[in-house]
Amino acid sequence: MKFGLHYQLPCSLNQSPVQRYRDTIEQAVHAEQLGFESIWPVEQHFNADFSILPSPLLFLSAVASRTTTLRLGIAIILLPLSHPVRVAEDVATLDVISNGRVEFGIGRGVFPTHFAGFSVPQAESRERLLENLHVILQAWTKEKFSFHGRFFEIEDLSVVPKPVQQPHPPILVAANTVETYEQMGKLGYAILTASQISTYPKLREFIPLYRQARESAGHGPARPEHITLLSPTYVAADAAQVRREIEPSIKHFLQSLINAFPPVTDSKGVTNKLLQEAADRLRKTTYEQVNQVMGIFETPEVCVERIKKLQEEFNMGRMLCWFNPGGQVPHVQVMRSMELFAAKVMPHFA
Repeated sequence: MKFGLHYQLPCSLNQSPVQRYRDTIEQAVHAEQLGFESIWPVEQHFNADFSILPSPLLFLSAVASRTTTLRLGIAIILLPLSHPVRVAEDVATLDVISNGRVEFGIGRGVFPTHFAGFSVPQAESRERLLENLHVILQAWTKEKFSFHGRFFEIEDLSVVPKPVQQPHPPILVAANTVETYEQMGKLGYAILTASQISTYPKLREFIPLYRQARESAGHGPARPEHITLLSPTYVAADAAQVRREIEPSIKHFLQSLINAFPPVTDSKGVTNKLLQEAADRLRKTTYEQVNQVMGIFETPEVCVERIKKLQEEFNMGRMLCWFNPGGQVPHVQVMRSMELFAAKVMPHFA
């Protein structure tokens, strides 16, 4: 099984954005040296306490210049918010700069503030994702193409450069709802699923639906490379040290997520109950519950046992470790946990 790193890059008022980026780039470069296969930043907007990473491709370009084998994953680009031609150009350029190391992860997005900020109706997110992806694939695989869709009209366009990887970089789609698991199974796309969103108990329901949909659509059984699992992860020498170092960051992550789901009303002044209920659940979530259903904060030995169990259940080909969900773990401790994970956990899955 392959192991990668995930980054969201929250930045509190007492932290420096410059230093947060420098530390994170250093971690990514060190990850290649430790044997991690890939890194996966996520696009987020308008909330520094939650993330200061609106442009994952710029971050990955910086990492590309200092690495040679590390796969440059995007987990994810919020595809409905962008013009597909621009995304096609930027991702292809990164693939050229890195000599074919890009993994193209996309998703619909969930936060209403993102859609409002870009003046995109959130109700159109699913249709926009599929239309944008269709445009991008044509841009990458055809010398010239035209497209006439609901959202975009493109006439006789040649997008350059083309990606190094042919016919195009690997595509992964973020799956967080029953509809998306089933739809991506029917379409035959690989999925990226995050346990802080779809908890381990939920994944036991959702992943079989994806497998069934793939087979029913004639794509054959899902193989390990079709499933990537993202999980908050942290290891240290003993359980007390693990909790001491990671718990403040977990608490900060939960609070920032609650703050990202403020009461939202529609045009008629009706509160969005789903977002309100999500925030209410998070307020009651404890560190122990996070560790049980959405994260792995353990000694190396226990971490190996838990990942092996997840591998047996989900048969994923890649696990993305999120070592600092709330951004509160000091850089030196993140590096130390990465090193311990690489030395004591990863060899068990070689």
